[in-house]
Parts: sequence; structure tokens; C-alpha cells
Amino acid sequence: NRLKELAEEVPQLEMELTTEQEKLAELEESQTSSEWQTMQQQIKEQETLVTQKEQDLRQLEARLLELETQGLRLQERMEESQKRLTASRRKLEEYRTQTNSLVQQQQQLNQQIEATETRLQELTEQLKDAKIGRDRAEEKLRQSQDKQQKLTWQQQKLQDTQQERQDHLSNLEDNIQQQEADLPSPLPEVPHLVSLEERGEQLTFETYAAQLEQLQKDLQNTQKRLESLEPVNMLALEEYEKTEERLVELTEKLTTLEAERTELLLRIENFTTLRFRAFQEAFDAVNENFETIFATLSQGDGYLELENPENPFEGGLNLIAHPKGKPVQRLSSMSGGEKSLTALSFIFALQRYRPSPFYAFDEVDMFLDGANVERLSKMIKQEAEKAQFIVVSLRRPMIEASERTIGVTQARGAYTQVLGIKLA
Repeated sequence: NRLKELAEEVPQLEMELTTEQEKLAELEESQTSSEWQTMQQQIKEQETLVTQKEQDLRQLEARLLELETQGLRLQERMEESQKRLTASRRKLEEYRTQTNSLVQQQQQLNQQIEATETRLQELTEQLKDAKIGRDRAEEKLRQSQDKQQKLTWQQQKLQDTQQERQDHLSNLEDNIQQQEADLPSPLPEVPHLVSLEERGEQLTFETYAAQLEQLQKDLQNTQKRLESLEPVNMLALEEYEKTEERLVELTEKLTTLEAERTELLLRIENFTTLRFRAFQEAFDAVNENFETIFATLSQGDGYLELENPENPFEGGLNLIAHPKGKPVQRLSSMSGGEKSLTALSFIFALQRYRPSPFYAFDEVDMFLDGANVERLSKMIKQEAEKAQFIVVSLRRPMIEASERTIGVTQARGAYTQVLGIKLA
């Protein structure tokens, strides 16, 4: 605007200068000394004013050229920043895609683990039912074997008893024949010839014929007792064979189930071992980073502690911090600034172990004093060599440590104005 005003004033001043020159010529012709001197003075003043205006115009033109150059530079920087932002967005999208892929793989592994555990539980139930069935079959087989053995023993005992009596009977018949050959004919009357003991009673026979008759009766009774035991259950052998085949089949199934169960247990143990090993490796690395970073930011010492070191997946994680000049305390009992430093130390520890391409901090230095803000700004500047940081801050040390600074202020009304800030 000032340049336009000067440009409009220059022609007007030139016209005034021409008019004054014409007046000067007229005065020279009229040879009026006082008017000539007056006009000469006015002409000098106008020439001085014109010279000054021309110098101002040249300075404004140089300033305009400088502003145009700065505008071109800012445009180039904006284009460069836009390219970097586009590349960062592309990389961020790629990382998001990779993250989604890893999440899907993890979900698939979790589903496989759940399916394996469900299958293992089913196999365990089947194995339990098979064991119960096997025990029942073995018990039934054992009872059948015991029953068959008892019957076999009884049959053998009866057969032995029958054989002994038949042998005894044959011996008696032979003795009778021999004695009959030696006896006189006719036989004399002998009242009590032979005596037998049966059932604890004393039996006395008057003649051998009566004794023989009694023996034949005993033999018939024994024969009847043997016949009463019949028929012998011959199907017990067939049932035994079927039970034995069923036992072999159940044993094979049990062996197969035990092998599958062993394999599943090995897989689950392998998954558990790999998961524990990966967690322990990450925990050790993050804990080491946390100790180093916390010492840098707070000039104290701190470390990470697992609630259940033997099985960390069933417990939580504690942040133990010892700021400079204060006792060891947990995160829940710290002040706002100490909590901020501890949380930032943990974030930077994670970032060093597995860096992300992009971080956004929103007034993380709000509760910190000046010295801690300076240490935090140095840490962010150091970590910015590996990743991009966007920090919202109102603290001067943080703003001075930034590479690019954008100011945001509330304009007239409800509008927000974004300004570029150039720090001296």
C-alpha cells in the first residue's frame, strides 16, 4: 500500500516540479530578484522532496523484491514439507498395514491355540470316558474270568471226586471177586461184616451185597450232583474273546489319544515357551532403556518390576522410580511432574526397543519445571533423529529446540489463525 501511495505521489510531484520550473523561467524573464530567490528556494525544496521520495521508492522496491524472494523460499519449503508429509503418510499407512497384518496373524494364532485347547479338552474327556469304559470292561472281564475259574475248579473237583470213587468202586469190585473166590460155598451167616463212615456216622452192613448196594447209591448221587452242575456256560469263552478284542481296540484308541494329547501338550508348551521368551527379551531391553533414560531425565534411578516374574502373563507391571533427592516410590504416589517424567521415560524406552515413525505429544511438559523441560527437549531432539515428533507446548525451551515452529492463536471471532514463527 505504501509503495502504491509513493508511486501515485511521484507523477504529481513531477508535475509540480514542471510548474515551478515554468514559473522560474517566467521569473527569470521578469528579472524580479525577490521572487526569483523565493522560487529558487521552493524548487530546491521540491527537488529534495522528490529525491527523498525516489529513495523511499527504491527502498520499497528492494523490500518488495526481498519479500518476493522470501515468499518463494517459503513456497519451496512448503512444497518440501508437503512432500515429506506425503512420504510420512505413505510410510504410516504401510506401518498400519503391517500392524493390521500382525494383529490378524496374532488373532489367528490365538484362535488356533483356543481350538487346540478345546480339542485337547475334548480328547481329555474322550480319554477319560475311554478309561472308564476300559475299567468297566476289565472289571467285567475279571468277574467273568473269576466265575469261569470257579466253575472250572468245581468241575475239576467233581471230576476228581468221581474218578476217585470210580477207582475205589473198581478196587472194591476186584476185592469182592477175589474174596468171593476164596469164600466157602455156601457162605456162613456173618452179622456185621463191614463198616463205613459217612458224614460222621458209623454205617454197618450185614453183607457185602448191602455194602455194594450202598456204594452204588453213593455213586448215583455223585453222578446226579455232577449232572446238576450242567450245562456249563460255554459262551463264557466267546464272551471272553469278544471282551478281549474290545479291550485291545480300546487300548489302541487310548494309545492314539495319549499320543495326540502328548503332541498337543508339546505344541502348547512350545507356544508358551516362545511367548515367554519373547516377552522376557522385550522386558529386559525395555527395562535397560528405562533405567538409562530415567537417569538422564530425572538424574535419579528407576526400573521396571513384574508382579509375577515366574508367570508374567498372570500379573501386572510396576514402575519403580527414585527421583533425585527423594525416596523410592511407586508411580501412584508421585507428583504430576514426576509422573510425567516417569511416563515419558517409559515411552522413550519402548521407542528405542521398537521405534515408531511418528509421535505426538500434547503439552507433556505442562507440570515440569524449567530444568526438566530443557532435559526433555534435548531428549526429544536426540530421539527425533530416528522418528518424527510433533509436540504441542507453551514452554520456551521446548519451542527453541524445535526444527519447525507453528504458532496457533485465536483470531477475531471464533476463528483460529495459524502463524509461522521465526525465532531469533
